[in-house]
Amino acid sequence: MEVWFFVLFVVAVGCLLLLRRLRPGKEDLLVGPKRAQALDRLQASVVRDWSEEADKRGLTPNLQRPRLLHTQWAPAPRELTDGRTRGLTGTTADMAGLVESFTALVPQRLVITGPAGSGKSTLLLLFLLELCRTRELDLAEQGPRAQDAEALPPVPVLFSLSSYDPRRHGLLDWLAGRLAAEYPEVGSAVSARDLLHRGHVLPCLDGLDEIPKKRVVRVLGRIRREFATARPVILACRTEEYEQALALGPVLHGASVTEARELAFPHVMDYLRASLGEGGPSHRKWADLFGRLEHGWGVLEDEVAAARERGVPMPPPSWSLLAPTADRSDESSLRKRWMVQAEAVAARGGPAHEVTPHLLAALGAALTSPLTASLFADLYGYADAGDETPFQRLTSAAPDAVRAAILENAVRVLFDHRLNPDKWPDARSHLSFLAHHLERIDRTDLAWWELSGALHHGVYGGLLGLLAAVAGGITTASAVDAGEGAAAAFQLGTAALGTGMLVSWWGPDRVASWLDEFLLKRSAARRARRENPETEAPSGSRAGDPRLGRTSAALAVGVPMGGIEGFLVSFPNGPAVGLLVGILVGLLFGIPAGLLGAGGPVRGPRWFRRGTGFLRRVAGGAGMGFAAGVVVGLLFWGTMRAIHWSDVGRADGPTYALASALLFASVGMALGLVSGFLRWLQTPAPADDSTSPRILLRGDRRLVAGWALMIAGGAGLFMGWIMANSPTGRGQVAQASVLLVVLALWVPIAVRPWPRYVVARSWLWLRGDLPHDLMGFLEHAHKVSALRQVGGIYQFRHKDVQEYLSGSYADASMRS
Repeated sequence: MEVWFFVLFVVAVGCLLLLRRLRPGKEDLLVGPKRAQALDRLQASVVRDWSEEADKRGLTPNLQRPRLLHTQWAPAPRELTDGRTRGLTGTTADMAGLVESFTALVPQRLVITGPAGSGKSTLLLLFLLELCRTRELDLAEQGPRAQDAEALPPVPVLFSLSSYDPRRHGLLDWLAGRLAAEYPEVGSAVSARDLLHRGHVLPCLDGLDEIPKKRVVRVLGRIRREFATARPVILACRTEEYEQALALGPVLHGASVTEARELAFPHVMDYLRASLGEGGPSHRKWADLFGRLEHGWGVLEDEVAAARERGVPMPPPSWSLLAPTADRSDESSLRKRWMVQAEAVAARGGPAHEVTPHLLAALGAALTSPLTASLFADLYGYADAGDETPFQRLTSAAPDAVRAAILENAVRVLFDHRLNPDKWPDARSHLSFLAHHLERIDRTDLAWWELSGALHHGVYGGLLGLLAAVAGGITTASAVDAGEGAAAAFQLGTAALGTGMLVSWWGPDRVASWLDEFLLKRSAARRARRENPETEAPSGSRAGDPRLGRTSAALAVGVPMGGIEGFLVSFPNGPAVGLLVGILVGLLFGIPAGLLGAGGPVRGPRWFRRGTGFLRRVAGGAGMGFAAGVVVGLLFWGTMRAIHWSDVGRADGPTYALASALLFASVGMALGLVSGFLRWLQTPAPADDSTSPRILLRGDRRLVAGWALMIAGGAGLFMGWIMANSPTGRGQVAQASVLLVVLALWVPIAVRPWPRYVVARSWLWLRGDLPHDLMGFLEHAHKVSALRQVGGIYQFRHKDVQEYLSGSYADASMRS
């Protein structure tokens, strides 16, 4: 009776501990002063990261940029709003005034609309920096009260939605995962979601322009549901897509909707002249072209004023009045008079005399776009040896292709002069390949961990199959004979090939997130309703929680491996043996995959840095492993006793129960140590480094290195014990060495992004599509403004640039 009481007590305690481990505890949430301190650190990181990026994008003044290009904003038409709040009015030259108007909104919800290239992303970035400055001033005024996080203004954080897939994640879950990955100051994804839910973080959502059109309406619908309450949010979206979403209902209730206005042409000319300077080989040509543009604008203003004096209603002066689509007779006569005067000026001669009036009007209209004007400013002072200059290519362009001509000129200047052709001679082809890859997968986020998608999933399946075949063949052949070794190689290789192709086709993180949703969506919904009955049930998986990703990774790898292996073994040996072998193989590959975990890259801590919770996590993992092992051991002993294993001996005694519990506890504690160590590598403490692609690559590489270190350490102890206690230990050591080396390589390639990135980068380098030092190349491209950085990813300067480069890669492929 005492033994059964002891068994029931241990089982109950172990089950309670396991259940407690699987649900996020309150210790994951930030409260009180800790929350205020975390928000302060988050703001410091946001300012540090985006101030540098704003300088690279040309949004801050310096000696090379004496004048900035400022965009104007005004309330959007009423059909784009719900009629409750008027849009903001102002210019980026007075960001303090725009932010003051925004902070006066109740609730603080803003939608920024406009056509492509109108400066929505620029306004969003400047808004973020000015909001941080205003928040810092508010904290200084509050003094000691600033420790109360509930009374603090939210911290703005910029998110790019271009890689968000609403079919896989709930929006708040995805935002929480990105926030925790890029800003470890907020702690875990659970605490990040709590900050978003309470409104302490102001999401600035950009990138809707780059989302595939088939998903835009669905994403806006998800935004509508997730921000149905008064949570603060800023959203940038093209006017066309926003109008489509409004057909299904208001996107954001009570939001102020602001629309981009056409640039004031005199301001554009001041910006371009300041960028041109006073010298350079093409200064005289560009100055003459600017003079013709300014003269044409002056004529247009005079003609509009004269028409108004005659009582003809006319809109404000705009280059669009000269477009051939205008159909009213007054505007037609205006165009004719303007053309006559433009031709008269051209007849006087000058470097720009070949520019036709139609091309001049098209160029003026194109320069009212901030994107086109900024690209145009890149053309000065450059000439291609043995080729037409940018000026000559522009003046020979057709009027309806002037935007494309400016884009092509800017790309030529960028690749031929700025991207250091001495070090990167094939820079244009490399970036063209990356642009084509992004177009093929409907993305604008250039994430290194998604580069594996540039290869066929059969490459990874074949590599995993080869590794498993080598391990199974060598170990079985050395233990039995060559025939059995060949059979084992075929069976394991086939199982690994199928598993690798399946996981690579879907992606390890997609498989894990799908299983997370399938396994835990209902329990999460019940818990949310229990905590707050009025809260909408969360959709999607809890992105970024390694406790869930591990379970899903184990199932994603173990189930297909065990299923295929068991199916193949069952033919010569029967279903019973096939089932047993399938379970063993599934556990052999699934448990390591679960320990390492699937998902995106992690920003791991520096080695053994103080404050990372190393001892707490390792000791906690060992303790949980020990408790779980005791439970499993007692259950194993109880099962054996129930099937009369006691016939073999006195196995029903308490001594055997204790031995079984200790045996499984030692195994569980070893696995718990590995689990705790790997969790430490996936859950960093706040770091001083800016979030960048290289930081994330380093973190994931460190995680894989830690995995290999644990495998090597455990294997060394195990092999030493075998050689000390077995006369045939050397042969067993050889077999175990092959198996462990393959596991150390196989599991990371199957579930982690860094090894897959290494495989893809090496393959594409051998093909000549990418440079060997890809990360160094991308950093240099970002330094010279060929790419822009958004957290841990890169993007091309604009979708138009990406599409142009992708088209040039496709044309080159067809010619070859």
